[in-house]
Amino acid sequence: MTLSRLEAGFVSTDRSLVDFLAEVFELDPLEPVDVGFATLFRLQSPGGVLKVMVPNRPPKPGARAQPFYALGGLRYLTLYVDDLDGIVERATTRGGQVVHGPTDLGPGTRIAVLEDPDGNPFEVVQAPSA
Repeated sequence: MTLSRLEAGFVSTDRSLVDFLAEVFELDPLEPVDVGFATLFRLQSPGGVLKVMVPNRPPKPGARAQPFYALGGLRYLTLYVDDLDGIVERATTRGGQVVHGPTDLGPGTRIAVLEDPDGNPFEVVQAPSA
């Protein structure tokens, strides 16, 4: 068995998360899909697809924890990038927060943990092989 593709999805109250992700991570928007009860937005990069579902009825807020690893379950995504400083700058100017870092982990490897305006945490890594 081979996993041929991985997509990660978010649920949000409106399309502002779509715009944040597209601008901060420079993702290419695909055509939105009306699935009846919601609109599904997809953002593509060479490494995968991030999806944001915006239900017609705003969802209830999800459980949030500080730090993000204080609750079990799917709590963060790791994104490998080639411009960590640019990501951090775009995220903070668009309503995101730096939770940790940027920090040097070793030769050529840097990491930061960011939160988008909805509070979703992202581990963002710049490494020589990224």
